[in-house]
Amino acid sequence: MNKLTEKVFGTDGVRGKVGEYPMTIDFAMRFASSIAKVMTPNGGKVAIGKDTRISGYMFESALESAFVAHGLEVILLGPLPSPAIAHYTIKQNCDFGIVISASHNSHEYNGIKIINHLGEKIDQEIESIIESKLLDEPITNTAESLGKAKISNTSRNLYKSLLMSVFNDMDNHLPLKGFKIVVDASNGAAYKIAPQVLLDLGADVIPIACSPNGKNINLDCGSTHPETLRKTVVATESNLGIALDGDADRILIVDENGNILDGDQILYILAKTNISNKSFNHKVVGTITTNSGLELKLKEMNIDLYRSDVGDKNVYSMMKKIGAIIGGESSGHIINSEYSPTGDALLTALIIIRESIKQNSKISDLVDDLELLPVLNDTFDTENMSEINENKLKELADRINSENKDGRVIIRPSGTEPVIRISIENKDQKTTENILETIMKNIKESG
Repeated sequence: MNKLTEKVFGTDGVRGKVGEYPMTIDFAMRFASSIAKVMTPNGGKVAIGKDTRISGYMFESALESAFVAHGLEVILLGPLPSPAIAHYTIKQNCDFGIVISASHNSHEYNGIKIINHLGEKIDQEIESIIESKLLDEPITNTAESLGKAKISNTSRNLYKSLLMSVFNDMDNHLPLKGFKIVVDASNGAAYKIAPQVLLDLGADVIPIACSPNGKNINLDCGSTHPETLRKTVVATESNLGIALDGDADRILIVDENGNILDGDQILYILAKTNISNKSFNHKVVGTITTNSGLELKLKEMNIDLYRSDVGDKNVYSMMKKIGAIIGGESSGHIINSEYSPTGDALLTALIIIRESIKQNSKISDLVDDLELLPVLNDTFDTENMSEINENKLKELADRINSENKDGRVIIRPSGTEPVIRISIENKDQKTTENILETIMKNIKESG
């Protein structure tokens, strides 16, 4: 089978190991031509941003060439957080935007995400149309109708204005004065803007993992490895720590005691923050992995939790469907649609800090009345994702859940890596261990 006829889009755009299909230069140029045919058949404007991994420059050049060959105006944003690229796409009236990033993955991986003119990730229908064009020959216009490329010098300031707007309702022009904040940018896209914005708001900033070299992105740092951040917050007696991922659309917060606040706890804070907001319809969107403890607590507050499939694109789709303004994943992709249609780690952090200031409370106090069920997360490595039977995984989870009255089990294939993800909620550790053993045994026996 021709690989170009296969599905290339995963949960979050196209992603893979650099040098292996689909993350090759020839695919990237063909992919860009397909995107242009679908998104801008009569010409238009595209913004391209990236994170700091070494292969980003290579893919940036390939995409730029193919778009220019198609007759598009290309604006190069350089290393910039994904939400900043989305914001630029909206504000500068681009027809679409491109994010070159593999998010939380190591530098051996890279990916390409497509954002529409509204700053939203494109839907599956558009993805399918783009995939159907991959067999077409890439277009190269004549010299008279080629596009052109330029470097933007406004993208960072546009994004800073959005972040600063979080404090528009406060009189203090240095609202974070007196705050000591440790920020871990994961040696990724926010390595420059994250410390800069916090400093401009008056905070005392301690930056870690803010020195990218192209290969150290997400390496023992960021939202997937917050150990150093936790120790630094406690050692420096900071008010909080902020852990970002490679493209800064995902966040974990560390409180003053070194404890981690995950996406579910952050959703809880945002729900409480918006109780008196007229735009808040008492609906919050999580995913199938959202902790049941959050669902119970929200119910006490007369707030309904809706669950989407995993992926911030799915979260946002459900938010639009039910009119919710708050949604997110346990992993830390948090969307506040009053500010942005995409997950934004820095924006979320600033909203949490604002709430801490308004309540005159420590970060830990914001979640002290929320009890989450203990969760065990594990993975089962698999060589061939196409052979995974999702129905069998669901049947296995349903069977275990019928017996697991005091918790919940989720078994699903990853949309970004060759693994099966397993999540077990239960108050009893021994029960959790027995359930995990049962799941692993069943997966092995089923091949």
